[in-house]
Amino acid sequence: MQTRKQNFFVILGIALGFLLPLAALAASKVDTYKVPDVKNDYCGVEINFQYCKCAFHDQYCDAVNLDKDGAHSYVLDAFRKWNRERIQAFAGECLGSGGYWDKGKRSCTVCTGDDVLQGNHCVAPEKVENEKRCELPGDFEKSWEKYSDFDSAVSASGASYEVGRYNQTLDELSTLIAEAQAIEYDMEIDRETRLELREYKRALVQNIRNNITKAIFRLAWVTYSTAKGAAGGVDSYKKLLEPESVVEGFGAAMKLVQAHIPAGEKQLQFDTSTVAGQVKSVAWNATLEAMESVGDPKAVATQVMKDVKGAVVGGPDLTDEEVAILREQHLNNKAVDVALAESYAINAERRRRLLELEKQIAGKYNELQEWKAKEYSRVRSGILEDCKK
Repeated sequence: MQTRKQNFFVILGIALGFLLPLAALAASKVDTYKVPDVKNDYCGVEINFQYCKCAFHDQYCDAVNLDKDGAHSYVLDAFRKWNRERIQAFAGECLGSGGYWDKGKRSCTVCTGDDVLQGNHCVAPEKVENEKRCELPGDFEKSWEKYSDFDSAVSASGASYEVGRYNQTLDELSTLIAEAQAIEYDMEIDRETRLELREYKRALVQNIRNNITKAIFRLAWVTYSTAKGAAGGVDSYKKLLEPESVVEGFGAAMKLVQAHIPAGEKQLQFDTSTVAGQVKSVAWNATLEAMESVGDPKAVATQVMKDVKGAVVGGPDLTDEEVAILREQHLNNKAVDVALAESYAINAERRRRLLELEKQIAGKYNELQEWKAKEYSRVRSGILEDCKK
């Protein structure tokens, strides 16, 4: 029995003698950047907690002078900028220590022991010394894509597998970004419309006929002008404004509004095909933040609402009796509050979808970088292999 044990340890020692030198060939340490949690690591630490309370719990909104949607956008935009700066600092430390920074995986590889970095991996010094010396073209690192199948002279059908997958992933990424920006556009339209609805409610509460007249006419114009371009919340607003369900003078005014809505309603929509085209045009050297910022849906929505409001002229001529009926229908019966609640519920669903899309977009962007890196490795290896022949 003792002999068997001794033999076992002898064999184990021999095996380890073979394994340990092999392991030393690729001694490295890999650190991967982890995105902080916006609620636990950012809110109340890097930003005033009141913004987060408003954004995620609809509290303290008056203190920061924003509604829930506005605070949510503010917090996420600020978090992205802060997170981006942290990633850049992480990458800087990696490169400063002589490591390899993988943008796609957000990881840093640092060689340990006597190993040295060769490309994106660590090798033993003797392996580097014994390797046949083949040099890459002098402009390869800066312009390697011209040696690859990313070159425009290469047809899509003749491109490498890596480039084909890159293009497929880019198409998928462009579609996701376009959907996300369409949602951001609709959310901003809804937010602006809610501001008009609150102004109308304020006028009803104060019971000032002129203010009611102006507020409801602006609300109607905004709602009917954007109903064909936006989705979701407008249905709630339109229930308040149907000519058949309200007083005669108001009903006539609503018909007048509908009759004068601009015929080119497509100008009030966000062009997702343009977004997809812009994403593809900037894809090669763009960061994820740059790719997500094309189109600026909030700016488009803001301009749309500005144009719509600027077109408002006149207003319904309401009597005191008709104003009283509107107060009963829209204020006392909580119709305005119901419309606001429905709008918030719809936008909560939009926000959930937007968060899903952001994760998918980040995943596709990382996949894009991986296919680019694989094409780089394929081209680099091909040039070096041809050199050795």
